[in-house]
Amino acid sequence: MKLPELSVRRPVTVLMIIMVILVLGVISFTDLGLDMLPDITYPIISVITEYQGVAPEDMEKMVTRPLEEGISTVKGVKSVDSISQEGLSIIMTEFEWGINLDFAAQDIRDSIGLMEDFLPDEVSKPLILKFDLSQMPILMYGITGEMDLRELRQYINDNVKPLIERLEGVASAMVYGGLEREILINIDKAKLTARNLSLAQVIQALRAENLNLPAGHLTRADTEYLLRTVGEYESLEDIRNTIVTLQKDRPIYLKDIAAVEDAYAERRSFERMNRRTGLMMIISKQSGANTVIASNRVLQEMENLQERLPANIEIKPFWDQADMIKRVVSGTTRDALWGGLLAVVILLLFLGNWRPTLIIGLAIPLSVIVTFVAIYFADFTLNMMTLGGLALGIGMLVDNAVVVIESIFRNIEEGKEKKKASVIGTSEVGMAITASTLTTIAVFLPILYTKGMVGKLSRGLALTVAFTLFASLFVALTIVPMMASRILLKAKEGKVGKFIPQFSGKRFRRFQDRYKELLKWVLQHRRIVILTALGLFVVSLGLFRFVGMEFMPSQDSEFFFMMTKLPVGTPLEKTDLFVRQIEDALMAQKETELITAMGGLSQATKQDAAFGFGASDVNEASLFAKLVDMNKRERSATEFQEDIRKLIPKIKGAKTTIFDMSQIFSGAGGTQAPIEIKVFGKDLPVLKGIAEEIAEQISDVEGLRDIETTLREGKPELQIRLNRRQAADLGLTAAQVAVTIQTAMQGQVATRYTTGGEEIDVRVRLKEADRRSLENLQDLLIPSPFGFYIPLHQVAKLEYKMGPVKITREDQERKVSVTANIFGRDLGSVTRDINERLKDFKLPSGYFIEVGGQYESMVDMIEGLSIALLLAIILVYMVMAAQFESLIHPLVVMFTIPLAIIGVVASLLITGQTLSMLSFMGIIMLAGIVVNDAIVMIDYVNQLRRRGLPRTEALLQGASIRLRPILITSVTTILAMLPMALSRSQGAEMRSPLAVVVIGGLITATFLTLLVVPTVYTLLEDLFHRKKKIAPQVEKA
Repeated sequence: MKLPELSVRRPVTVLMIIMVILVLGVISFTDLGLDMLPDITYPIISVITEYQGVAPEDMEKMVTRPLEEGISTVKGVKSVDSISQEGLSIIMTEFEWGINLDFAAQDIRDSIGLMEDFLPDEVSKPLILKFDLSQMPILMYGITGEMDLRELRQYINDNVKPLIERLEGVASAMVYGGLEREILINIDKAKLTARNLSLAQVIQALRAENLNLPAGHLTRADTEYLLRTVGEYESLEDIRNTIVTLQKDRPIYLKDIAAVEDAYAERRSFERMNRRTGLMMIISKQSGANTVIASNRVLQEMENLQERLPANIEIKPFWDQADMIKRVVSGTTRDALWGGLLAVVILLLFLGNWRPTLIIGLAIPLSVIVTFVAIYFADFTLNMMTLGGLALGIGMLVDNAVVVIESIFRNIEEGKEKKKASVIGTSEVGMAITASTLTTIAVFLPILYTKGMVGKLSRGLALTVAFTLFASLFVALTIVPMMASRILLKAKEGKVGKFIPQFSGKRFRRFQDRYKELLKWVLQHRRIVILTALGLFVVSLGLFRFVGMEFMPSQDSEFFFMMTKLPVGTPLEKTDLFVRQIEDALMAQKETELITAMGGLSQATKQDAAFGFGASDVNEASLFAKLVDMNKRERSATEFQEDIRKLIPKIKGAKTTIFDMSQIFSGAGGTQAPIEIKVFGKDLPVLKGIAEEIAEQISDVEGLRDIETTLREGKPELQIRLNRRQAADLGLTAAQVAVTIQTAMQGQVATRYTTGGEEIDVRVRLKEADRRSLENLQDLLIPSPFGFYIPLHQVAKLEYKMGPVKITREDQERKVSVTANIFGRDLGSVTRDINERLKDFKLPSGYFIEVGGQYESMVDMIEGLSIALLLAIILVYMVMAAQFESLIHPLVVMFTIPLAIIGVVASLLITGQTLSMLSFMGIIMLAGIVVNDAIVMIDYVNQLRRRGLPRTEALLQGASIRLRPILITSVTTILAMLPMALSRSQGAEMRSPLAVVVIGGLITATFLTLLVVPTVYTLLEDLFHRKKKIAPQVEKA
């Protein structure tokens, strides 16, 4: 017994299946997570190593290169990039997609462990971080208050941070900014020298006096006691009374030679919100936690906390990922609902009867609910891609039900009884809709094997559409015939209700007759039709060069990020003043809702720098701006940013770059610049010269903004050159001299002071009066092992030099990049202009250029999806060949694909859309969608020919009978996707390109399918039969 027949005979069984689907669907839907994007873990691991006060070239030589050599041996490494700058080494290791990053991180730890013996002793333990979009902050708060910043930070750490971190789904709440407490021991140089002491002795004494040590156990009177020597400092007075040494049996106390202060660590950064100095709190969720639920819990807890906070403390969110997710989900859901409603209205117009329309209208939510079950068991979340797949699926899932209901409806119109018509009508088209569904699903199989970011982003969308189509096929073969056998009646002529005109009955038959006459003329003038179609295809290919290209379309996001870099050597105070001017310019705009600014090098910016953005020195700062909702703005985000560029103060050597946050958080190449020209070589001055020449040559390319080179002017250095022979004669080594200078000027953490559960650094250095001038440095006394002191100027000379700010490397080669943003043009056309400018550029021997950035990602995307498209076409052909049991008829159907390309190019040019990952996926989808109409037509034509009709008569009758389901399926799909194509809501830029491509391709493919496919059908058959006739004649000859 066939499935349709079983469904018609067992309606109660089908009803129970519906109930099971509803229950499972509701349970699955309530348990599905909500996220912005699929769970994407970039295969990037960063290694951050600190070595305070060390110049970039020394960092490269002593830290970066040894670590690079070890990391490069790890299995699965694709590329190793590094940045060496003052006191900081950052190594970013990219692995092949699909690798287990936890195992990779452990392999890196092991390789670093082997290299640690080759690193200087003072180097910090390397910090290993994974770049995971799901671990990006879900909430960021700005905190201000009318109190001392140290007190404010302490209050937040004690009263807010613990409450947030205990919430379910929250991984951490990190507080940045404010003042960090530090115990400063300011040594008086004169008193130290007078007592014949050295800084090293002071540090040694502090370390020896501040410790607790276990001493085992002691049993006494049947009781075991734990033995501990307790020597840790309990107060600042204990530190002051530390005995540094004994001289003539008289103790020399620390207070005799130094002032001990409870102070703050040297401030090398600033943080502000809306121009008020304050703190930042960054909240991350646990891996796998629902972003929206975790964010809602934090927001609720913060609301409860506001009632208990002191009146002078303000905590305000400036980044809420959940709010963005909810708006994107809301917009996508609204598009899908409007699309479904339009599809149902069109069905009513075509069928002229509310009963079949009701059946199909019920098939839509049932198919969607089945899809929720599949999404749940596939371990997906509801995100921009899966919801986009659902919205697209709604446009296509009515196709199967429409073809079935139209076939049943036609059989009823011919006079058959309802149950019999339901079984016969479904059986007539069962193989056709199964084949058409399989061809559509087949195009997604190659996408599942696509690697890299493209594969990660597209997999959820592809599988969601596949789930939706499988669900619609199941509903069309079971639930639709069962319901049709119960409620379907023959349509009445005239009107549906009072106001809806009917496009069926006599009116539609007149339309069919006109189409049949046109088709008859077409079959008599096959050469004209084929040449016209071929000409349109060739013209569309010629126009394709005018279609722009990019990796992912930019979104009109209310968030944007700015990085400003002043001339190297600019102190923090000057950077602060410059940033305040930008803040003033931003706050003067009516679209600005909130801004935060971070300058200098802090713990937060170090982690940002690990992934390629964020301030990395006191001459750099970052600003984060939040605009009002796009519906309340007169300017788009890009227009606003362009206007802000004009308001930034013009200072020689200052560079300000604006980053598109939508590109970062949509997975479009992470933190890559749109344009990056990489220059490789050995000598830094040569690399710098080449990069500056390239920047000059491309400076007037239309659409380029924020052009800069990664190797800028050198940082002023005062280098201390040791006379090794003189130093050796006096018993000094380079290490002794360097450590003494470092301790005297920068200070050295001798030990840690514990109080109230908090550990505070105890730093030893000379008092400010003894280290503020060049003369102080030259007169610095270095203790000799022979018992006397040598002024630094006797064993070393001071030289002014310019050292590099940052040294970047890629795959262990030095690199300097020229980067730029784009405004008003697409990535592909700008890159073509740049390549044209640089085609005759001459490079010295041993130096070469590569184009990277988002352009590199775009090229990889086009290559990967082009292969996927080719495989999809082959799979579609194979499915149809199996269904038709013919190698010729599938070729007829395949002619619809180039016909769709005509509409694709036209729709992209008319709407101004670019060829991006999303529009390319639309082209791949079209390869499976546009063949469906031809399959339905050719399948029925073959059925008629098997019944004995001549070929021409079968084509005329079969094409005219299948005209209505073809038009219904195409128009419903087009209209269902129309809201998505026209949408201007949050995240529409990520949905619209795909819908535009599908709509454009369907329009031309549907129209031309009705005329060209029958023509090609006859041509290929004639050609095939002619060859069969010629073959025997050749054999006889």
